[in-house]
Amino acid sequence: MDAKLKVVSPVGENVGGIRTPLARRLDTLEGKTIGEIWNGGFKADVSFPIIEQMLRERYPTVKFVSYKEFPAMTMASLEPVRKAATLKAVRTALLEKGCDAVITGNGG
Repeated sequence: MDAKLKVVSPVGENVGGIRTPLARRLDTLEGKTIGEIWNGGFKADVSFPIIEQMLRERYPTVKFVSYKEFPAMTMASLEPVRKAATLKAVRTALLEKGCDAVITGNGG
């Protein structure tokens, strides 16, 4: 059989060998502002309040910016034609809202 298969890596998209270093981890979440980004997937409307409660118990002065205050991050918004604009809008909103950290995944 001479079938040709195209294999896509589940590790992530190849960006041509360009590597961006990870941001330095925060020493604490105390007094920090955390943005919540939801892609419309697994029940973030249920899990974000639980995550907030758990983090507030550990870091009483932590603040949250709800996913409702950010541009939509659906799979459709990340299609190649719209991806750059979507990411720019989210990045801008995170900066405007003074976010020190972001929760972008919540299970599923």
